[in-house]
Amino acid sequence: MTGRPPAAAPVAELATEVRAEHHLFHLVDTAAPPSGDPDDRPPTPRPDQLATTAPGTGTVTFNSALSDHYPHVTLQHWSAPPPPPPPDRWPRRARLTVDLEGGRLTLASGVSHLPADAALRLPPGRYTLTAHRSTPLPTREPLPHRAEHWLLRLWPR
Repeated sequence: MTGRPPAAAPVAELATEVRAEHHLFHLVDTAAPPSGDPDDRPPTPRPDQLATTAPGTGTVTFNSALSDHYPHVTLQHWSAPPPPPPPDRWPRRARLTVDLEGGRLTLASGVSHLPADAALRLPPGRYTLTAHRSTPLPTREPLPHRAEHWLLRLWPR
């Protein structure tokens, strides 16, 4: 035994699109027990904030550079802190702590809360989440797909 921490390895990954509405989309722990408070939502990020959460919500809200579109999101569960991704590909980043009581993560749109088709399962617990956002591609489409990319990484604290 060398006493070194275990090497980081990806455990699971989900790649999908989600609807961003008014710049916002969410990562939601859909298996978490409800709090009973109908207003139990994380605060909306300020314009200069990439992401925000609040204790006990099991939700992270992300602030997209584009208003209404379908960003491509890669959600990764890691066994330990992963190596940082290339900064030239991911110029915007944030780091948060999130408590996940249920362990079933789904992406959802920012206003109507429409869920994406797939979910990522992981053990309940406290996680570090890093959010990385690409520079959006120029587009003239009214509701573009993949004009922006996100890399979300979670690992146990």
